[in-house]
Amino acid sequence: MNGGRSIAPVKGSVRWLLVALLLWEGLELLRNTGPASFSGRPIGLFELLLVTLAPVLIALGFVRLFIAVIGAGYGSLNTYTLTSSPWAWVFWAALALTLAGHGEHAGAHLLNQAVPEVVRHGDFGVTARFFDETLGHWLLSVGMFAMSSVILVLGQGAARRVVAGEQMLLIVGSVVTYGGGILYIGVEGQMLTPAIVAAVGLAAVGLRHLSMWDVDHDPVSLLMLPGAAAGALVLVVWGLVVGGQPTWPW
Repeated sequence: MNGGRSIAPVKGSVRWLLVALLLWEGLELLRNTGPASFSGRPIGLFELLLVTLAPVLIALGFVRLFIAVIGAGYGSLNTYTLTSSPWAWVFWAALALTLAGHGEHAGAHLLNQAVPEVVRHGDFGVTARFFDETLGHWLLSVGMFAMSSVILVLGQGAARRVVAGEQMLLIVGSVVTYGGGILYIGVEGQMLTPAIVAAVGLAAVGLRHLSMWDVDHDPVSLLMLPGAAAGALVLVVWGLVVGGQPTWPW
């Protein structure tokens, strides 16, 4: 087992997933600023990439990290650890929820933007907004939380410790990705309390087995915990300041 831990490509998988999450968030921000059509089709370039490329990269990133931490924890990969163990069942079900939530969110948003204004404000628009803003956000949130929890439990201590520049890079990346995602769900998704509970729960899972010093030097912990802590803190302070559910000021 120790040999498996020492050679497991966990650090590389953490970096790979971090880049995939950053791309996903970047496409979410850019889809409303890009051209309205691409190659004569009624869909923008960034919207097209968000619907097609982003879910593939996210799925590959989480699967790669999951396989890496499984190999690190058990020393080898086999059918049971990848498909039949309780952790595997939770991970694959959570991945399916995440992809379904992303599909509902991106697809419903695209359809709602493509229809005429009069249709958008009718029954069709109400249904599309439910799939986009409510069901999509819930599926995404539950799936991401479950996948992250599994990887935290299995992956903490599975790679060599990081220090200095690499440590700071992971902290910043965590705040931008996990922190930004928690903030988005809490504000844009109108899910303040669930987002705070999920962030605190993720931090509790991460701090259960390792000390604060170990967490501060563990790549899997640094991928998730700084962002979860920052997101929860911002939402709590913002909610107290406004006296309830925060909304974007623009």
